[in-house]
Amino acid sequence: MKSLGTRSDREATGTSPQQDTPPADEATMVRPKGRIVVGLDGSYGSAAAVRWAAREAAELGIVLDVVAAWTDADPERPTLDRPDSPLSVAGGRLERALARLVRAPIPPERIVATPLRGSAGEVLVARARDARLLVPGTSGIECPPIPGPTGLYCLRHSATPVVCVPAPDA
Repeated sequence: MKSLGTRSDREATGTSPQQDTPPADEATMVRPKGRIVVGLDGSYGSAAAVRWAAREAAELGIVLDVVAAWTDADPERPTLDRPDSPLSVAGGRLERALARLVRAPIPPERIVATPLRGSAGEVLVARARDARLLVPGTSGIECPPIPGPTGLYCLRHSATPVVCVPAPDA
């Protein structure tokens, strides 16, 4: 490991510390560390989570990464080309969420929206592996102030800090 000297040594000699910069990693370039991952499932609770995460990302000047997880109802008979397919539904949710986000008073500088195949909890935990925060919303018909199954999975399995955003009272 290379010594950078003390601060007073650098000031006296007018040198600045030289650090070996590692080469850019493709995964880091695609998914920068300065991002918040939020799950979107079409529920009122996930809409509240997206709004909260968007405000936080805008305030911090980092990327908002909106993820809609989807699975085939019958893995033996995929329906990817139908308008009512799970992938199409997830894509539609993302489009509507993006339309609302770009009209926000202060939208995040950069938004990434991705439909990803798999179990919601597993997809979110994997996607947030190198993120700053993971934000699932609460779920259910009444939007309780506690996380649903996906939020609980994220709390149990994520190495990334998790913020569960309860839906405001209707």
